[in-house]
Amino acid sequence: MNIQPSEKPEKPEETELWDYVPISNFDCPIVLSADVARQKWRMLKRFFIHTDDFSAPMRGEEALQTFSQKRLDELVAAIDWQAAVDGLDCALDDWMLNQLDENPVKIIVGQPFLGNGEILARWGGRHNARLIARPTIKQIFDNDPSWLDNWPESKGFWVLPELDKCFLRHAEGLALVRRFLAPALNGDLGSGLIGCDSWSWAFLRRACFIPSNNALTLQAFDGKRLSILFTQLAGCADHEQAKFLNAKTGKAVLFDSQHAANDVSKDLAQLAMRCRGNVEIARLFWRESLRDKPDKKTLENSASETSIWVDSFMEGAIIPNTNDENIALTLHALLIHNGLSAATLADVLPFSDYHIMELLLRLKSLGIVKLHHDDWKITLMGYLASRQHLSAHNFLLDDF
Repeated sequence: MNIQPSEKPEKPEETELWDYVPISNFDCPIVLSADVARQKWRMLKRFFIHTDDFSAPMRGEEALQTFSQKRLDELVAAIDWQAAVDGLDCALDDWMLNQLDENPVKIIVGQPFLGNGEILARWGGRHNARLIARPTIKQIFDNDPSWLDNWPESKGFWVLPELDKCFLRHAEGLALVRRFLAPALNGDLGSGLIGCDSWSWAFLRRACFIPSNNALTLQAFDGKRLSILFTQLAGCADHEQAKFLNAKTGKAVLFDSQHAANDVSKDLAQLAMRCRGNVEIARLFWRESLRDKPDKKTLENSASETSIWVDSFMEGAIIPNTNDENIALTLHALLIHNGLSAATLADVLPFSDYHIMELLLRLKSLGIVKLHHDDWKITLMGYLASRQHLSAHNFLLDDF
């Protein structure tokens, strides 16, 4: 069965920022050993030393001031995931035209915070696909086959954006997702897309049989991609000809169009490595680094040119070194389920309700987790620390 796309997007001319590739082709920016050592030393200093009292200020940084939230929204606008929908359309074009019979299902694996579910839902709307709602917690525990009734009887095209919400790490929490995956991957449910968070993907690949040769993911954002994106996000203020300069050295951090296409500042290359190519974490760190100086006359060449100063990039939240494995268990459960309510956490973790709330509130005070609607989730600020903490305790990590 071949389905014609409703529209074929044009291939972006720039670096293909939103480039969906096979998972095996994902290219995480390399973190050099020297950078790792420097990062660990900075984190140790932050935890044990009162840097406000003992750290010498960088050149001119004592005069730096933060921007208002309104101004930051102009300089670093929110990411428009529509461009990612276009990129996904380009990546799936040949599959939709020529490969549906032999490969009826594609899996789109997304890093945390990158709007994977929203992107798939928008893509499904573009192609008039049936959007499949996730099962309820009761349906998961009961292995309720009625959930499979949501698939189109005519075997039309469908999209399941949140596979990560279709199972629980529990003795009775995997039967339903297994009941779904076997016929879906075999084509018995028709042609469709499955969205899955990267941590859920890592777990389910070990708990169920899911081949990876039909899975795509968004390519990591290296320094070059970040440079292009940050320039685009500041486009709403392009009438000002804003210059982004390193607050310590005065060197350009974002290069204008007159520079060679391969020119990337060391600052952005290091930011890409620190954030493991996760564009939303990089965007937050970039936004939080931007500073202004009150003496405009000495810092601006003309009324139409503005100097934006880029301070040192933040490290994110810190998890104190501890042997408490319950913290790691809680973080891991939140990541592989892409967030859970406190009540459901009690079903998948081996300790009491009150102890779970105690752990969640402790992690919240550190900036590691937050309550989003009814679910507790890892924060952007807390993600890198959570991943590092789980790695140190030899927990299963995602592939990114």
